[in-house]
Amino acid sequence: METNVNKDAGSTCTLAVGTYTLPMPHVEGKGAGIYLLDFDASTGRLSERAVERAANPSYLTLSKDGRRLYAVREVNAEDGPGVSTYEVDAAGRSLTLLGDLSTPGAWPCHVAVDEELALLLASNYLSGEVLAYRLDANGVPAGEPVVLEREGSGPNAARQEAPHAHCAVFSPDRRHLYLADLGVDGVVRHALDASKVIKTPDRFLDAAPGAGPRHLVFTASGKHLLANYELASTVRMYRLADHAAELVCEVSSLPEDFGGESGAGGMRLHPSGKFVYVGNRGHDSIFCARIDEAAGRLTPVGNWSLGGRTPRDLAISPDGKYLLAAAQDDGFIRVYAIDAQTGALNDTGYTYPIPTAVCLEFIQGE
Repeated sequence: METNVNKDAGSTCTLAVGTYTLPMPHVEGKGAGIYLLDFDASTGRLSERAVERAANPSYLTLSKDGRRLYAVREVNAEDGPGVSTYEVDAAGRSLTLLGDLSTPGAWPCHVAVDEELALLLASNYLSGEVLAYRLDANGVPAGEPVVLEREGSGPNAARQEAPHAHCAVFSPDRRHLYLADLGVDGVVRHALDASKVIKTPDRFLDAAPGAGPRHLVFTASGKHLLANYELASTVRMYRLADHAAELVCEVSSLPEDFGGESGAGGMRLHPSGKFVYVGNRGHDSIFCARIDEAAGRLTPVGNWSLGGRTPRDLAISPDGKYLLAAAQDDGFIRVYAIDAQTGALNDTGYTYPIPTAVCLEFIQGE
């Protein structure tokens, strides 16, 4: 690991940034790996601490206990896709590689983990399947995966010629996993029997034809599921029950007067549970909606310009005071202050250079 230490850390936490380091059809990777940045919670400023060299560590996720960071290796099948597991030091400011698992398929673009279930989910965008791995005693995925595959396509011939798994997540009650398949316009539910994944799905939430589901987030109560649709630039809210999933609200993440091309990017829930934020790639803005779980309603709050191309991912500081947005194609992270009452964003005017950033993940140390 190459280290550039910020000696005056102050009141900081760590931001891990996944980047593209290699050429891809949709981007020319210019990053160096996983960047660890000090984030000063009092000023909203970033500074580089270290870089962990890796090939296309595009998406990252942190274990709930904060001790493990998982990163996909988003490459073609012949180039060795996989998932790397890192130990996070007690201060949350350095990484040690614990294991590197080669995975079947191509272009793993998302990873999720649950320590209590001892399961890890890796979503292969290009080849379309979701891989479910057991975690060993060190929290490292091992063995042969349960492979969740679908068939079908959607009306968008350029993007939906086949299944394209974009994300898979565990429900808060640990009874199901949900996966978003952009290629077949569906959010699919699989049951969990303790830590066993049932391969046959038990529910399929249809999307509007050509909508292309991308990311999934559970509300604070766990009683609703939010799904953002990349190709339609919409967010849907579903009320969940054991034997039903009712669509209760849908909003556009784009302004009414926008007539150009845009696609949804990352989606993040505010720590308060009151707001959800989505990046618009094309309109190049950040959208916010207020969440009312009792009424089953999403109310648009507004859109804020990124000032750069392709807001690929977002992150919200652990104290809920700041939102950070990565401009993948213009190579920077912009910092906004969040109004705690309304959810509105206020541009601090501050940006930090990071090449081809794909994923932002805060790490809290002890």
